[in-house]
Amino acid sequence: MGRAFDARTLRAALRSRYPWLDREELGPRAVEAGECDRCGHEARLVAMCGPGIHRYLGRRCAVRLGPRAWCDGHQADARQALAWLEQLPEEADDVARLWWVATGEIRLDPALVARSPALAEVVAGVLDDDAGP
Repeated sequence: MGRAFDARTLRAALRSRYPWLDREELGPRAVEAGECDRCGHEARLVAMCGPGIHRYLGRRCAVRLGPRAWCDGHQADARQALAWLEQLPEEADDVARLWWVATGEIRLDPALVARSPALAEVVAGVLDDDAGP
């Protein structure tokens, strides 16, 4: 994918298609860009405050660990976060990664868009055709 895109337009397109990105306390806007500190294979979506060694977790790891991943004082937050994580679409990890591309936190991996027709559609809608190949 050698063509350029406007980051602001990409962010708007992602937020329109995936309104869960508007959450500032959960999701890719609430964490440092990167992969889950526990498994290294999922996008980070929640910041932890619990006794564990993992600062940021992906959705499946957070769900597996459950409320014990949060400190005792944040159990209500844990329940809210876990419910939110469970309702995310299957492509949520890649959506988070594309969000970080749109915010300039990471570079675009062409495989990211290639494996998700939904994300390919979002990106195709914001490509700058004047940028050339």
